[in-house]
Formats: sequence, C-alpha cells, structure tokens
Amino acid sequence: MIKIARVFFLTLMAITLLTGCGGEEPEPLEEPFIEASPPPINPNLTTAKERITLNVWLDLDFTRNGSLFEEIADEFEDAYQQTYQHEINVNIQSFIGESIPAKVRRSVLNGTPPDVVQGHVYAMAGQGLAEPLNRQWAEWGDNVDEQFLPAALQEVTWKETRYGIPLDVYTLVLLYNRDHFEAAGIPPLTGSYTASTLQDVMISLTQPEKEQYGIGLTADPRYVYTWMAAAGGDLLAGDSNNGYTFTLDAKSNIDALQFLTSMAKQGYGPLPTTRPRDYEDARQLFLDGKVSIIMGGPWDIHMIQSSYPDFPLGVAQLPQTPAADSAASVLGSTGLFIPRGGRYQDVAFEFMKWVVSDRYAIPMARQLGRYPAKSWLQTTPYFSENLLLKPFFNQLNSARPYRLDLFPEAQTALSNAIKVSFYGEDASQALIKAQQLVTEMNTPAN
Repeated sequence: MIKIARVFFLTLMAITLLTGCGGEEPEPLEEPFIEASPPPINPNLTTAKERITLNVWLDLDFTRNGSLFEEIADEFEDAYQQTYQHEINVNIQSFIGESIPAKVRRSVLNGTPPDVVQGHVYAMAGQGLAEPLNRQWAEWGDNVDEQFLPAALQEVTWKETRYGIPLDVYTLVLLYNRDHFEAAGIPPLTGSYTASTLQDVMISLTQPEKEQYGIGLTADPRYVYTWMAAAGGDLLAGDSNNGYTFTLDAKSNIDALQFLTSMAKQGYGPLPTTRPRDYEDARQLFLDGKVSIIMGGPWDIHMIQSSYPDFPLGVAQLPQTPAADSAASVLGSTGLFIPRGGRYQDVAFEFMKWVVSDRYAIPMARQLGRYPAKSWLQTTPYFSENLLLKPFFNQLNSARPYRLDLFPEAQTALSNAIKVSFYGEDASQALIKAQQLVTEMNTPAN
C-alpha cells in the first residue's frame, strides 16, 4: 500500500508573482519543517465491527493530477483495520464537480447514496440532501470548530446545524501576463487600482493585428458572479432562517454583466464559448499569449507555476469599484458531507475527519494549489507572507459566498441569461427575464 511520510516539506518556490511590486524577485521564504501525525482513531465505532466499504465521491479537479486522496484512503484503511480487525475499504470515485449535485440527488431518490461526497454543503443541506451531523461534531471535541475559518464553517451550516466539514477555501483573483504589460508600458496592477483603470488597461492591451485581447471571458455563473459581487451585487437576499428572495436583476448585477459583455462586443475579449467550464478556454488563451488578463483561482496559479514555470505571471486582486465597502470577491469553499440515507455515517465521519486533518491539508496545498479552510492559513508565515497568496488573503475576509446553487433552476436561468447577453441580448433585459422566470417557478423556501 502507498504510505504517506510523517514529515512534510513545503517546497513551494518563491516566485515572481507580485501585485504592485513591479516584477522584482521576492526574498525566498524558509521551508518550514512540519510533522503531522495521523488523526486519533475512534475506538468506539460500533459499525466498524463489520466489513465496510465506504463509497466516496470527489471532485475530479482534486484527484486527476495526483494520488493524495488514494493515499489518505490507504492509510485510513490500514489504521482502522488494525484497530478493529475487520476489513474497511474506501472506494474513491471522481466526477466533474458541476455534475455531482445532480448525481447526489438521483442517488438519494433511488435509495443508493454514497457514503461521503465533496461539494457545496450549504446548498446540499438546504435541498434536504445531506445528513445533519451535530452529534458527530459534538463528539469530535470541544472547540474543534476553532480550527476552521468562520466563513468556511458557514458554508457547511444550514439553520445552525452542521451538515459537513470544510475542506478547502478560495477566492477568485486576476491573473495577468507581465510581458504584455511591460510591452505596452503599463505598470503592474495594485490593490488600489479602479475598475475604470482596469477597463483602460484591457483596451490598451488589445491588439487585433497580433490576435491579442485584453481579457479572456467566461460565461460560467460563479465567475460572472465575482464581477457582480465586486460591483456590490448579490443574487439572493435573506438567509436560511428567514428565507431567501431572488435579486438577479439588481442594478449592480446588470452593470457588471453589461461591463463584461461590452468588453466582448467591442472586441476587447473573445466571446466565451459558453460550453460547460468555458473558463478553461479562457485560461488556455491566456497560456497561449492571446489574452492578457483572466480571472482564476489559486489552483490556476499552482498549475501555471508547476507546468509553465517560464510564463510571465502576475496576480492582482479585483479592482475597487464605486460600490466601496459593499464590494466583495466571491468566496468558494467545498466540504465533505454524508448524503441523506448514508449507511455508515459514523465511519464516514471519521474518514472525513482524516481527510481534513493537517496531516493531509499541507500536501493538498503544496501538490494541488487547493488551500485548506483552516484558521492557521492566515497566520502561518509561510502562507501569509508568500507574495503569491497576497491577493487571495486580501480578498478572503470580505468575500461573499455564491449560493444560487441552492436553487438549481435559478442557477440555470442565470446561466442562460449570461449566455444570451454575450450573444446579442441586452444584459438588463436578459436578467429581468431571468428574474421573472425564477420568481414564477420558485418561491425560495425557508
């Protein structure tokens, strides 16, 4: 079996990913020596006294380029088999993340749910597809929630009940080609630049004769929502306790979508393909040198630095907008949960605890560029002083969660409105129609 060493070296290299530093080399950070023991074994699992197979569904983005989660499963199996003298197997299956909610819904309705699933726990709990886990959290220990970032805890909590454990956390930032900026005589983007400045930069960087565009665009709702949040907008009003109402056609949302579509219609960015995950198309154009700026996450930075080490990458947080204090980036966080009707809930919870433990959170960040939703993330010098992560940290505390996936029909309506806006319809009319549609077919429940 594959074993995980008990000592992890963080070998992320100091790189020239700067925001407002003019491309200077940062001072290399010392590599901390971290030893993390396996989580303690729970000796009181009655269901662990029989032969068990845990079926675990994970996001393919977390498993396609490494064996970390298989290694976690191997170590978990070994530890619990030695303790209980019974076979415990972990069967990991990976799916495209966007497809997982529908798969969970079908499996629950068919009475054949998996045991552990990765996803947006808040949305799954709100749709009645996740098991409440307050008892398991209480048995885990006092103050255990203090190890997680509060914003990530909110995304596994529905009506004051825990339905999962946070796994990772992220915000979206802007990635830019430093060589393009330098060739155009444009200084690096800083945390104090404005949306108007960004628009001027995109225009200046567009050179049709070179097939070079200022920005790469996507019709993916989460990415578009980031621009809406930066403009002070939101898609839902209310909360899980008092109920939600839709606000798709809020002026800030319209303004943000009009900004994006105007960039494409005026030729400053290629039209998005509108296929699922078309943000990958924008990223490829960026890597090919055909667009100068894209929106991306920490995993994109990790991938570029790992696979394209010579790429002249710069990173900046989102621009300041007239929304001022009401502006935000988008908060993303996946967690692990047990679908409704899961058979081996206590054993499944123990496996979830193993996955999110510091023993595996460190290599998850190092190997995948997926940062754990742990409170130490913002205080550990290696992370907090890494210039690569500055924009990420600067946006994290004010980030606004994307929660429209709580209502799948509304998310589809928004997605369609974004697509038709890029391909001809006025953004205002498209969002107004989407708002009318979701209001007619959906009354958001408490």
